Amino acid sequence: MTAYLARVTICCIFAENISQLKTARYLQTLGSFRNYYRSMKEILVTAFGRLQMLHYPFYLKEDETFEERQQNLIDHCLSYIGDLKEKNLLEVGCGNGLNCHYIHTRYGAKSITGIDISKENLDIAKKHFENSNIRFIEDNAQELVHIPDRSVDVILSVESAFHYPDKNAFFRQIKRVLRPGGVFLIVDIVRFPGDTERYFWFWKKSKMMYHADETEYHQYSSGNNLVFKHKENLTDRIIRGYEGHISWISGQNRNLFNYMMLKLFTILQVRFNVAQLRSSKQYMLFYGGHGEA
Repeated sequence: MTAYLARVTICCIFAENISQLKTARYLQTLGSFRNYYRSMKEILVTAFGRLQMLHYPFYLKEDETFEERQQNLIDHCLSYIGDLKEKNLLEVGCGNGLNCHYIHTRYGAKSITGIDISKENLDIAKKHFENSNIRFIEDNAQELVHIPDRSVDVILSVESAFHYPDKNAFFRQIKRVLRPGGVFLIVDIVRFPGDTERYFWFWKKSKMMYHADETEYHQYSSGNNLVFKHKENLTDRIIRGYEGHISWISGQNRNLFNYMMLKLFTILQVRFNVAQLRSSKQYMLFYGGHGEA
């Protein structure tokens, strides 16, 4: 009996420690840039059982899954670009590589290069998605030291540019690496005009949040002899993309604690993102290319 109680006690202590570790993982999303993305990747795998794209969902119709709404965003972006069969595509800020894999599988680009500053992200991308058509490189969007001049037909940046402190340097690199006739497409979280982001500035700096407003985007583009062929405000579609989020987390094969933690985290994360998009941010798409010589 004593041995049995000892085993039960050990199991309870072990379970409690596991729960504390999982709780710590949620709390780490409030921390630095690297801790946020490391924890978010783990939480998404825990919630859905597989890797997920690391961007907001985009609404098309009712009763879509989280994965479908993430894919919707990539599909919407690429609808501006057309046939990729003979194109060399560069994704700047490729994260875990799933966007690149999806684009290759569905659209068959000639070649895809994903760059990111996070070695952790790139290790995941290389392990799961690198092949003869897709390569992943550690690089900085403001430098692109591994990308030759005029070597890219399509540049794609999805929810990455707001992490760049010097966006003008990023646009200089777009101009340098983009071939004549090539195009770039950026979707980014953009500040409302007049939003100074003075609140929580230290926390935002630790998370590498450097939001620009729409006017600044036009200045970065025109200052580097690039032009926007089209821009689109996707905010309403992104907000609607979170509809039904309560049903995304299944309680099947989960203990009650983990299920409730995932539910609570999802609710809080969604409310925070939606509140930002309703009060001080916009979700914008910018599509363009070289200006006149």
